[in-house]
Amino acid sequence: MKTVVLAGCSGFAGAGLTKRLLQQGYKVIGIDLLALMEADKLGDSIKNNPNFTYLWKGLDDIQPRHIPTGSIVVDLAAYADVSFGLSSPKECIRNNIMSTVSLLEAVKEVNIERFIFASSGNTFGRPLYVPIDELHPPTPHNGYSFSKCAQELACWAWWRAYNVPVVIMSNGIVCGPGMRRDIVIYRWLYNILKDRPIVIEGDPIADQTRDITFVSDVLDAWMLTIEAPHDVVVGQKFQVSYGEEMRVEEIAKLCMDVCNKTVPVIRKPHRPGEKGQRECFDTTKAKTLLGYNPKIAPREAIALTVPWVKKQIDLESRYAD
Repeated sequence: MKTVVLAGCSGFAGAGLTKRLLQQGYKVIGIDLLALMEADKLGDSIKNNPNFTYLWKGLDDIQPRHIPTGSIVVDLAAYADVSFGLSSPKECIRNNIMSTVSLLEAVKEVNIERFIFASSGNTFGRPLYVPIDELHPPTPHNGYSFSKCAQELACWAWWRAYNVPVVIMSNGIVCGPGMRRDIVIYRWLYNILKDRPIVIEGDPIADQTRDITFVSDVLDAWMLTIEAPHDVVVGQKFQVSYGEEMRVEEIAKLCMDVCNKTVPVIRKPHRPGEKGQRECFDTTKAKTLLGYNPKIAPREAIALTVPWVKKQIDLESRYAD
């Protein structure tokens, strides 16, 4: 039975991946800053699983003794919201970089099977060319973007210096039940369902684009990476988005169409650095080497997210009453 050490196990992607791994017969050592009782996304079925062990620790305190020999290490631990990287850039950058460096320092002392890092499409910022493939150089465009670039570069440095068997995974916007609530998809759906205006930041014509991927497709890609032969994935980077570029304006309209509602749009200036940001990703490599096959198109991805957003609104109303 293989062991996966999963840093950031109680987050949106982390909890979903933990569940998948346990279902497939893996042992999981989850690491997170939340107390286990506060890690609501994990649920009792995970918390009570005999093959799940929880380490309530920051990654600065992870030591080689916490990493079993031969295990697969997955780094999903980070501040993952662009907004926080803008409002608190020093904390975001310090935490994101040092958490990954701390984990790399621990695993370099252990003979692990592979180290899989969750990067971001934000590392490309305003791309030099499209479609954006895995060879595109990092082009950070704000503090959050810089933090993800630095994490990725640290992985490659430890791979070259200490032979840490690194694999990099990257995607654009991920949506689905349990998603982070600061992501624009959630904020728009929340406001639309409550008949409130939505905010679009940036040029209304053709400025920013995004690539929306449903969470199950991303988790499929991660499981393929975990289970792929060592020589196929180690030392590689994979783009695992859905692979469809959409203007931000189009996505906002799609959210209203799915909710069957129209609400006013408030326009605000770009967030720092985001003017000209495009997500036009080439997923050919992941499809060829991993067998990655995303199934949920953007409209369906949003439609599958709406019932969960409605549930959050209902829960808020109950607590308010």
